[in-house]
Amino acid sequence: MITTINDLKAIIFSFLLLLQLTSQADIIQLDDIYVEYMKRDARIAVKLGRRLAEDISHFQKQIGQYPELSTHLVISADESDYESKLDKSREIMEFSQAYYSPRTRTIYIRNPRDGLNYRDLNRIVFHEYIHHFVFHYFSNAPLWFHEGMAVFFSNDFSQGRELNLAAQYFMKNTRPLSSMQEYPDNRIEWESYYAKSALAVRYLFTKRQRGFSRLWEKAEPQRKFNAAFQRSFYQTVYEFSRNFEEYQSNHFKSMGMLFMGSILWMLLPFLFLFSIWRRKVQEKQLLRDMEAEEPVDIEYIYEIEIDEDKPEPEK
Repeated sequence: MITTINDLKAIIFSFLLLLQLTSQADIIQLDDIYVEYMKRDARIAVKLGRRLAEDISHFQKQIGQYPELSTHLVISADESDYESKLDKSREIMEFSQAYYSPRTRTIYIRNPRDGLNYRDLNRIVFHEYIHHFVFHYFSNAPLWFHEGMAVFFSNDFSQGRELNLAAQYFMKNTRPLSSMQEYPDNRIEWESYYAKSALAVRYLFTKRQRGFSRLWEKAEPQRKFNAAFQRSFYQTVYEFSRNFEEYQSNHFKSMGMLFMGSILWMLLPFLFLFSIWRRKVQEKQLLRDMEAEEPVDIEYIYEIEIDEDKPEPEK
């Protein structure tokens, strides 16, 4: 009996020791990336750090800036640990899987073991890194520029999001960039907010390439965004907002015409088949109508023809 009790105590002690060891925080460094995690999440931390390093390298080549910028990630121990770190003044964070804190310069991540959908975890963490990158250079960049950079360069601006934004635009459910200084109060508007921000950054990156390059070529830590933007694009942020509304209108109208044209081309084979089917139906109906007519007296017609052939009597 004593042996059994001692064995049970030993098992409980070992379990508690193991639990304590796995619940201790550790930090791994990958280049300029520091990942803080619980020991049980070591494999997740390594994979996350390596993938982020690859994404950062590709992103910096696109931008043309290679700052020595330390990046700190914290994988929360559990849901309560993550919620304790949330900035309650920004409601949108409560529904996120990760967020960046400019105050601590840290990216906080929900623990992947909480049963959430983490197929896009790498993209989400990279999204938050871009916020860190923009904050490094511009202390007062507008929110639409932050979110536009993060959504567009993390390859999260899909065709579906753009089509949804176009629909919201035609329903007059979007706001101009100049009034997009804060996240919308209505959660339904969040999607169009992110999409419009990404469209604006894509426009700068693809349509105003020289200005976009100048913006980052002259970028220095903690510069004023409005002044840098005006020197790069030769217009103020407010003027760009007004001009972008015109571009957006023309862009979505072109998309609408292209969409209608595509629908027409898709329908053409069906319209052709419908016309063939309709003609066959009409032919069958005509045949039924002919069969339903009263039979003609052939002999009567023959007699009429004979009479018509007789010569008229002489007067």
